[in-house]
Amino acid sequence: MGANAQTSVPAFTAGQVLTAQQQTEINTGIPVFATTTTRDAAFGGTGEKTLAEGQFAYIEASNTTQYYDGAAWQTVGQTPGLQYITGASFTSATTISMAAGVFTSTYKTYQVIFQVTSGSDGQVSLRVNNAGSPRTGSNYYGNVQRYPYTGSTEIKQSNAATSINIGANSSIRLFSANIFVFNPVEATTRTTFALNGFGCDDANSYSAISGGGTYHLTEANDGLTWITGAAMSGFYRVYGLSES
Repeated sequence: MGANAQTSVPAFTAGQVLTAQQQTEINTGIPVFATTTTRDAAFGGTGEKTLAEGQFAYIEASNTTQYYDGAAWQTVGQTPGLQYITGASFTSATTISMAAGVFTSTYKTYQVIFQVTSGSDGQVSLRVNNAGSPRTGSNYYGNVQRYPYTGSTEIKQSNAATSINIGANSSIRLFSANIFVFNPVEATTRTTFALNGFGCDDANSYSAISGGGTYHLTEANDGLTWITGAAMSGFYRVYGLSES
């Protein structure tokens, strides 16, 4: 959490003596929270404000300012279409994981751009995150196909696997993917995704890649983790698809 982040929004009473920390929080203006989870937990408890229409909040995980419209949290300045949420670069990494709270109830569908720009040969696999931690159980199902410019189509099937091989190859060195994630935070549905991309393997064979998959449990998930079979460098970007 940042220096201004807080975990509650107190409701002060007449004659109450405020602490230095409470004065600091007041002086930040809009309440600051690490994630949407800490935001939601900050209202309605003993000694806390009741969440009501017109409340503002700043979320560190997504670098967004939000307001409560009486029914749900909305992002300030949001317009229909693609809305940038967050992104990061990675260098010589074998695990790349989003922070907790990147996926929220603000959007039903997310678009994630993932690119490996350099590194050693290895496969690229995908997992979903729950409360910021990757789910490692054998609950992944999917089918990803690789279409090389020469040779036969390669298919990677995931059946009760611990992740999904989204590169459809065990020796990817360059990789770009456009990943759509559907209903990740709805606890009564399974998180599913579809992807298309392009890759290059250790033999300099260029291939188009497409497919999809699901995490076969009904739970809310708030991000993604990529696992690479070798140290890789690149970046990812996360966008929400606004409906109104």
